Amino acid sequence: MSNKTDADKRITRTLEKIKNSIAKKAQMEAETKEGSKANPDTANTVISTEPEENLIIHPGTTLITGRKFINLNWVKKDHQGLTFRNCTISNSNFSASNLDGLRLENCNIFHTNFEKASIQDGFFEDCIFYEKQNQHGCNFSFADLRRTEFHRCNISMNDFKRANVFQITIDDSRAQGCNFQFANFVNVVSRTVLFSSANLTKTDFRYSDFEAVYLQKCDLSESKFVAVILSRANLEEANLTGSDFAPKEYDGLSIFKADLRNAEIRNIDVRKLDFSGVKIFEWQQEFFIENLGIITYPDKTQPS
Repeated sequence: MSNKTDADKRITRTLEKIKNSIAKKAQMEAETKEGSKANPDTANTVISTEPEENLIIHPGTTLITGRKFINLNWVKKDHQGLTFRNCTISNSNFSASNLDGLRLENCNIFHTNFEKASIQDGFFEDCIFYEKQNQHGCNFSFADLRRTEFHRCNISMNDFKRANVFQITIDDSRAQGCNFQFANFVNVVSRTVLFSSANLTKTDFRYSDFEAVYLQKCDLSESKFVAVILSRANLEEANLTGSDFAPKEYDGLSIFKADLRNAEIRNIDVRKLDFSGVKIFEWQQEFFIENLGIITYPDKTQPS
């Protein structure tokens, strides 16, 4: 009789443990579900530190964080509205894909191909798109980057040749050796009406190529345009205030009415350009006068 009672007690205790375990699990699930409603991005977060060669985007996934990817193949894929945070992506191919609304935060993107991809309204902050060891950037040639923003990024050696970059923002970044040849900063309204829009501010564009770009009335203030190629470029009425303006090649450059106040102007033969309407401060006159070979003397100095 005693043995039976002990057995009954053990069974009761076991059932009680099972019951408590089920209740606890249900509570945890309820709390997780409630947290997901309060923060839907976190609910779709997957955390991993191991390098991966595949990334499957499940329905509802919006945030990928703390992961490393290599050799991803997203050619012609459609994945809009994704956010990558604290991730590394290398040797991957996103060419011809639809990545509109892509957001990258504190990410490293190495040797990756975005050629012909659509990345409209992208937002990139504190990211590196430049592999320092091999001095290799990413390929954005022919990509659609309309209204995309780069803030505090390193996009050195990146290729933006013939990309659609209307209303692009590149601010407080490093962009040495970039290729913007024939990049399209223009929106064509009609056959006779077009306008350009870009904010290329506080950025180091040394050694970059801006051949044949149209940057009329664009904001280029406080940026470094040292040893850059500006052949056949249009900078009419552009804001170049506080910039370091010392192009390497500038045949056919149009700079009519540009605002160069407080800019450091160097390495330019002013006789080769039309500076009509250009705005400068008084202290900047010396550069133009010396460049023209004119010798100035203080007022009231007697001729010798």
